[in-house]
Amino acid sequence: MSIRFKLGFLLTVLFLAAIGNTIFTFILDSYGEEKLTWVLHTHEVLTESERLLGAMTDAETGQRGYLLTQDSEYLEPYHIGVSKSKNHLNTLLRLTLDNKNQQKRLKNINALIKKKFDELAHTIDLTQQNTEDSLLKAAAIVKNNTGKKYMDTIRLEIFSFKNEELLLLEQRKGEFKESRAYIAAMVGFELLFFIFMSIFTGVFIKNKLYQPLEMLINGTDKMEKGEKQDISDILPNDEMGYLLSRFYRMSETVRAKTKALSYEASHDALTGLKNRAGLEAEIDESIRALNENQKLAVLFIDLNKFKKLNDSLGHDVGDAVLEETSKRLKNSIRNDDAVYRLGGDEFVVIIKNLTQVTHANLVVENILKTFSKPFVFQDHTITISLSIGISISPDNSSDSNKILKLSDMAMYAAKRDDSVNYKFFDT
Repeated sequence: MSIRFKLGFLLTVLFLAAIGNTIFTFILDSYGEEKLTWVLHTHEVLTESERLLGAMTDAETGQRGYLLTQDSEYLEPYHIGVSKSKNHLNTLLRLTLDNKNQQKRLKNINALIKKKFDELAHTIDLTQQNTEDSLLKAAAIVKNNTGKKYMDTIRLEIFSFKNEELLLLEQRKGEFKESRAYIAAMVGFELLFFIFMSIFTGVFIKNKLYQPLEMLINGTDKMEKGEKQDISDILPNDEMGYLLSRFYRMSETVRAKTKALSYEASHDALTGLKNRAGLEAEIDESIRALNENQKLAVLFIDLNKFKKLNDSLGHDVGDAVLEETSKRLKNSIRNDDAVYRLGGDEFVVIIKNLTQVTHANLVVENILKTFSKPFVFQDHTITISLSIGISISPDNSSDSNKILKLSDMAMYAAKRDDSVNYKFFDT
């Protein structure tokens, strides 16, 4: 069998293998991308469900603020919350069209949300009438706790909805990992095959073609110079291909996307602080970690006259104020404590492992001292004023949801009292 025939045969095998590898790699990439798309889709559904609950809470907060103060500024977050709730619900309905169980849950949630918002709208209408009878009726509706029952049921439904999505997420992550492992195994097999074929072909070409040519060139050169010929002058000249980059590039892309999604789901985009998604869980965990001589303080913080500032100076200035607030809050507390942004101009600080309740006063005074210096942005000198409500666990409650509500109530009490910047919840 001639050298030319052997060389042609080897090159043909490598060419066909390269085409087969390209087609096979494309199929594997498509398969892996499909699994990844489902993982990202489930993350999106979970994020939208959190946003729905957050928007409803914003609407309820606006309604509560209006009922307590009759200040029409609180109607804006109420209307925004109602609008966003409807948008998030429509998005969830669209994202779960392939899941009949989730569609059924969302229809139940939609019916409950309508009842909840109808009650909120009714109490606001009664308050706007501003008569003694209408105000008493609005207060009676709130005390009846029907709205709370609606909200509790909605939370349970959303919790069940999220649990099913989390199960789907784990299933889809497992399928994605299996597909990635399969791709890795097949790529590894292909690499071994190509390495073997490349070495074999390289050795064949080198021994049968390049080495004789190199010997001839070197021999000719030495002959021209009158030097003695030496076979040991022949040096190896192996050159291998490159095959690993595609797999590792895809692996790095998947890891980066997963990391970015996890961060986005649990952090506020503007300030980088943790968002409300993990707030109650961290409060519960911190309460469980307390020993019998320790306490935990939850600070509910609201920026005074932020809406007026935002409307008069623009959203760029408002965003800068929120970013500056987050920085100063982080710099005012210990490393073990935590700062969350709930949305809008509301923040929550968790002060852990207090030995005395009075230590909470020291923390709050330190926060207020940090904000005593004005903030300069785009030639605007801005003083950031805070209203802070404080609740203590286990003194006030050991339930995360309730402890948040109590600190929220204390914040509203501080906001109504012009003589102070903060108040503890007082039963």
